[in-house]
Amino acid sequence: MGVFSVKLTGGQIVAKALKANGVDYVAGVPGDGSWALVEALLRTGSDIPFIHVIQEQSAVHLADGYFRACGRPMAVLLPAPLGISKALGGIAVALADSSAMLVISGGDSDRGDDWPEFTATGITKEHVRVSSIEQLPQTLRQAFDTMFSGRIGPVCLDISTAVQNARVDASLPPATLRANGASEIPPLMVPRPLAQLSSVLEGDALLMVGTQSLQETVGEMFPDYQHRGHFCTANVGTVGWAVPAAIGAKLAMPARQVVCAISDGDFLQSMQEMAVCVMHSLPVVFLVFNNSGPESLSDVQVSLVGQHRTGEFNLPDGKPYSPDFAGIARNFGLDAWRVEHASQLNPAFIKALNSKGPSLVEIITARGSRVN
Repeated sequence: MGVFSVKLTGGQIVAKALKANGVDYVAGVPGDGSWALVEALLRTGSDIPFIHVIQEQSAVHLADGYFRACGRPMAVLLPAPLGISKALGGIAVALADSSAMLVISGGDSDRGDDWPEFTATGITKEHVRVSSIEQLPQTLRQAFDTMFSGRIGPVCLDISTAVQNARVDASLPPATLRANGASEIPPLMVPRPLAQLSSVLEGDALLMVGTQSLQETVGEMFPDYQHRGHFCTANVGTVGWAVPAAIGAKLAMPARQVVCAISDGDFLQSMQEMAVCVMHSLPVVFLVFNNSGPESLSDVQVSLVGQHRTGEFNLPDGKPYSPDFAGIARNFGLDAWRVEHASQLNPAFIKALNSKGPSLVEIITARGSRVN
């Protein structure tokens, strides 16, 4: 795509940045503080559909559901400053459940420094008040980078009516508006694969679950499964238990499906026992949630220091590290698949469950996604 050099309004810069970062929809309630941006969204070259909802919080919930379903963010447009918005509760839910969205509020730039600050609520990853049109390109890039760095969550920009309507001579190739990770598909959250798994398992399947952090999520997704074949180590969450326990369950019930759902840190404690499945032709399905680190340690440390450190597997430069579990499984003699986005889940599960021998599905999941 070429470079454009024209006079752009602040609203048009926002619209082009949304387009450059893969935002397909904007939901919200238009008003006096956002008409310039709504108009910019519908201009040729942007063409981003605006979903007009009835009340503000619905726009946030809509964007939340969209992200959970496809892993891509929407933008939410609210006419009033966020400090008094009716959408605060919905944004808090999105943060707690690691849903990505860009929340943009309009309003009057002359309200003064004593206006209720959204940052005081602590329910977004970042809140930035944009005071000039010159800030917009950099601020928008940073917003999308922040949204997907570390634990995923909503980011809020307060863009006044004056900034939306201001004009500036702009030479903005799309690359200058695109965040560093905008072309990457965000990793899955743990509940999505479990929901997909429940739709393809047979009614009498045995689900063996690893450590406690994963047990809690499985308990939420399979509320009545305890009585139908969901096994774990009570509240102890013994690492290294699930893999051999699943093998024992398959020996006991060879005619029933047996799935071992386990986190990557737990799997590393006993993955060598996959060899037993190969030697005895036991078609156990290993479902490995790979988020580059033991979740329970990360959860504790985040609550204490506000960031991940020793609870994750990292390289010296801080980038996440994990073994290639699917590749390791193939070397053991298993059929194996690596899943990185939602469209791969169902085909991988069906192939694994229909495999004549042991199989493994490695699912790349977001860090900090256990509680979602």
